Amino acid sequence: MGIFDSIARGLGSLRPLSDAELEDEREALRQRYASSGDVNEASKLYNELHRYDEEMTRRANEAYARENPNPPEPRHREHGWYLPNDD
Repeated sequence: MGIFDSIARGLGSLRPLSDAELEDEREALRQRYASSGDVNEASKLYNELHRYDEEMTRRANEAYARENPNPPEPRHREHGWYLPNDD
């Protein structure tokens, strides 16, 4: 699996990184973005930050799905969700 991780990392994938590495690299990228003086560079860094955020969100959603495999059934009120509660 190490060869595939190194190839994926070389192609720009964030999946082989651990959570701590992902957070550290994102923070370094955020600091470069905040100190950037060039608009074009800031735009590229912003897009890269968004890519890191998407990966972190994907991991958080997967962790939640593992911890809660059977979500509760939706509960409906007697007269519908759009009607007020005061009877």
